[in-house]
Amino acid sequence: MFNSAIKSKSLMQSPSRRRLGIITVLFLIAGFWGIFMGLVVFTKPNFILTALGMVNISLGIFLGFRVLRMNYKQQIKRRK
Repeated sequence: MFNSAIKSKSLMQSPSRRRLGIITVLFLIAGFWGIFMGLVVFTKPNFILTALGMVNISLGIFLGFRVLRMNYKQQIKRRK
């Protein structure tokens, strides 16, 4: 169990653009789903589900920013 965690650490040190993009989309979908479920589906609004949806959206935005910065760094390297 711990051996797989050690191996996965090296995978996330410099993740590929595709992997970051997929994780970003998953965070954003989970966030919007959580907000929708927390505010609309339940008869009484569920604060915890809505708050966790906001956290997921924040993580998705952060990773999306990381993908954009990665692209910018690659463009600068190509110019030189």
